[in-house]
Amino acid sequence: MDNKLNVGCGTHYINGWTNTDVWQDDKHTPDILLKANEPYPFDDNSIDCIYLGHVLEHIPWLEVAIFLNDMQRIAKPEAPILIAGPDLYRTIKLWREGQLPWDLVESVMEHQDIDASINRLESNTDYWENAAHHWNCHETRLLEITKRIFPNATAISNDITSSPWLDPITGIEWPVVGYSPWQCAVRCTA
Repeated sequence: MDNKLNVGCGTHYINGWTNTDVWQDDKHTPDILLKANEPYPFDDNSIDCIYLGHVLEHIPWLEVAIFLNDMQRIAKPEAPILIAGPDLYRTIKLWREGQLPWDLVESVMEHQDIDASINRLESNTDYWENAAHHWNCHETRLLEITKRIFPNATAISNDITSSPWLDPITGIEWPVVGYSPWQCAVRCTA
């Protein structure tokens, strides 16, 4: 596979993948800097596989299907797609069991009130422009929105056990940032 796309790479630039984002700073520069709410600058049916790691929750809910349709447009037929995101329900469960701090629960929840410039000045946080979560992501909701565009989507949250993760179905070494029990994931093909 020659044309692998890492959508919304943020601070996780992956060699061997085309890294895209709508954000950059002096330390993190994607291969392609995009404008939000514009179609991806790739030809139809041109991408071999697509990874979306913690991306969809940063897109307003009513625009997620539009965004996924654009991923469908640029993906080659049968191209594997892996989508990962935070699972609010798992995060709350793990917090209640004493396994996670409350600030992680807060960071996973829908929050549109983050001012990245203030947070960066006040502390060494990981907030950046467009860091807001526009909707509460969890496995059921992620699977439902993905199935609207990719009917063959399946939840595989418990299958991802390492970073990077070698997918036994596709043979792709996906650039997952890390395994965390509070995340969810969906795999599908275009």
